[in-house]
Amino acid sequence: MSDITAAAPSRLREIAPTINAVRSYLKSSPDGASELLLDFAELFLSRAPDELLVHRSTEDLASMTRGAFRFLEQSRPDRVDVAVANADEDEEEWEAPVTVIRTNVSERPFIIDSIREYLALKGLAVERMVYPMLDVDRDDNGQVTAMRFPADSGITESIVHCEVERIGDPDRLDELRVDLSASLQDVVRATDDFLPMLSALDQVVTAVGVNAADLSERAPEFEEIKDFLLWLRHGGFVFLGYRGYDLLSDQVAGEQSIVVEPGSGLGLLRNEEDSRFAEPIPVSGLAPGMRERALGGPVLIVNKTNAESTVHRRARMDYVGIKKLDSEGIVVGEHRFIGLFTSKVYTEPAANIPLLRDKLSRILDAEGVREGSHDYKEIITIFDTLPKEELFLSSPEELRDDVRAVLTAYSGRGVRVVLRRDPHNRGLSVMVILPRDRFSGSVRKQIEEALVEEYHCEVLNYHLAIGGGDQARLHFYLSATEDRVAEVRSEDLEQTVASIIRTWADRVSEGLEKVVSVEEARDLALLYEGAMSREYQAALDPAIAVADICELERMAREDGVVSVGFTNRGESEAVAGVMGATELKLFLRGERLVLSDFMPILENAGLRVVAMKPYEVGTNGAPTATIYVFAVQDQEGSALEVESCGELLSETLLAARAGEVVSDPLNALVVSAGLHWREVDALRGLAGHVFQSGAVPSRLALSHALVQYP
Repeated sequence: MSDITAAAPSRLREIAPTINAVRSYLKSSPDGASELLLDFAELFLSRAPDELLVHRSTEDLASMTRGAFRFLEQSRPDRVDVAVANADEDEEEWEAPVTVIRTNVSERPFIIDSIREYLALKGLAVERMVYPMLDVDRDDNGQVTAMRFPADSGITESIVHCEVERIGDPDRLDELRVDLSASLQDVVRATDDFLPMLSALDQVVTAVGVNAADLSERAPEFEEIKDFLLWLRHGGFVFLGYRGYDLLSDQVAGEQSIVVEPGSGLGLLRNEEDSRFAEPIPVSGLAPGMRERALGGPVLIVNKTNAESTVHRRARMDYVGIKKLDSEGIVVGEHRFIGLFTSKVYTEPAANIPLLRDKLSRILDAEGVREGSHDYKEIITIFDTLPKEELFLSSPEELRDDVRAVLTAYSGRGVRVVLRRDPHNRGLSVMVILPRDRFSGSVRKQIEEALVEEYHCEVLNYHLAIGGGDQARLHFYLSATEDRVAEVRSEDLEQTVASIIRTWADRVSEGLEKVVSVEEARDLALLYEGAMSREYQAALDPAIAVADICELERMAREDGVVSVGFTNRGESEAVAGVMGATELKLFLRGERLVLSDFMPILENAGLRVVAMKPYEVGTNGAPTATIYVFAVQDQEGSALEVESCGELLSETLLAARAGEVVSDPLNALVVSAGLHWREVDALRGLAGHVFQSGAVPSRLALSHALVQYP
């Protein structure tokens, strides 16, 4: 098809033999193949990942393509269609141990990430995904008449073919279908109503401007709210829903009621009948906190909803409420937006964000500090390192208390815990201040586990800030029942944390005592406490440090320069910030690693490098070295089987780096076939001999075949 060739000529030339084989198979099958099916095969498979085309048979690719085309024919662009089936059952009839999920929705944002987030929530990893966007022509009955890659005309449909590990339970299959349908319906609602939600926001901005004119003495407050709403509009917020609420007064009964503003619902809040305020609810019947918030309080409220987003990102949604005011400043209702703050809110300094900058200004004024002074700068630094959620949820007075607690802790080495309960007792913010030299990743994990165990709560998020005054701050937000929230006492938590924190040297010394004398263990622990960076100590568990110290000491005794090792840290442990990866650790003494030289060696060995973190060692009299921690995976995106290939890989990398063996893609056989690098080298020589004899047309072709089919 000429339009496809124009879209991706180089890749199509590479995969053309596979596509042509599938088309030929379809044409020769007993059921035959329409021209539409053949066109679809080319469009569909041109967007398939290479490993799918390489490892799946022509017959299975044809069956997979026919199933996807059948689904496209049965679906319609004006609705959400989801099908879930096992590859070896029903009408699929192709051999693969996978469950196939297919969806079709008219093209729009958030389709793929919403699907991935839902599957991750269910513990299902996406093994393969094909996602061709197609301009599809249909007749009046919805039947497909033509298709092509998206152009300037036509209705673009987003058909998704997704494969996950096979699910045998029919109830789970049905649950997947129902839940994904609901999630994608939410995607449709949110994206269809995106522009109307922006229009609603613009109307609110206008109304706030009117408030500023009517209530001139409060004009600065309203101008700040306007700036914040415009900041949200310009990339600070993913708008997922809007609804208006009115505050009605019954003059006869002397009662006020809250009711949904008819016809206001948009996005996820479109269905107004789902609201508890679909019919008027007397304000007097609300809980005290809600009653006070409805009738007064701040004009602008930023909070977290109880509901988790089903669109874009699985997280508790953010809620932005703006009071409706009459010309005298009396509350007559509320505008409510729900959605998700974008990364902009987390990367931009708090002092630059409307609303937060006003809170900071109030704190600075209340503290009476002189602009440019040491205390002035410290307050700004502390404010900027508080979690953004806390800054939005808390009042200036509460934030001032937090800042003062942090400043006070500068002069001591004890543990300080500051608590703040949610106004509705649905959650709890916990700020833990402790000496920086007593903090580590292990300490953070232990504190979190202690909170969960003691108060039967869920830690929704946490934030680490390494502040001034030689302190570390941990901020937790906990979700718990009202009675559990009421039980939490800062004094109890301070005792718990104090019992948890112990110095890094203490823990390392305990580990070293298993391999050396007690005295030598203590000396080494103190030596390396000064030699290892704070970042190293915070990021890596002391047990890992013990192994690293032993390796560095061995290299120093033997005058070694380089050492390589592989380790799987477990499913719950991240490697260089990455989950589901194997740790490749490279120790290098007396020289620096040139990444541009080393990365091809790793890639030729069949490794995907996901992340890398270097740690310097060598002050305080310890051996000078650099520890490079790589997060690596195999070509399937999985952790390596270290027990079977770790030692072989280590030897291969060292040999390749030393120039003892050629670094080329054949080295991937060390992982895929379990060969020693010398055996691979023998195969390399054999491949060259076979090529020179004319038995194969290309030296690379034989190498490629060996790697692809070990």
